[in-house]
Amino acid sequence: MSSSMKISLIFLVSLVLVTLNTAVNAGSLTQTGFDQASTVEDLKSRVPEGANITGTNCEKIGMPSGGANKYRCTVNWN
Repeated sequence: MSSSMKISLIFLVSLVLVTLNTAVNAGSLTQTGFDQASTVEDLKSRVPEGANITGTNCEKIGMPSGGANKYRCTVNWN
C-alpha cells in the first residue's frame, strides 16, 4: 500500500469517527403548545444537563377549527 493510500485511509477513518461522535452527542426535542415562549422554556428545561443548546425554532400551526394558533417548537443541542 502506497503512502498516499495510507494517508487517505487514515483521513477517511478519522472523518467517520468525528461524524459518529457528533451524531451521538447531538439531539433535539420537539413540542407543540399554545404559548411559544412557554413551549420553548419547557423544552429547554428537558435538555440533558451539560448539553450546549445550539438553536431553537418555532413554527406557527394554524388550527382548522378557527381556534387559537399553536406553535411547534424544536430545541437542538450538542
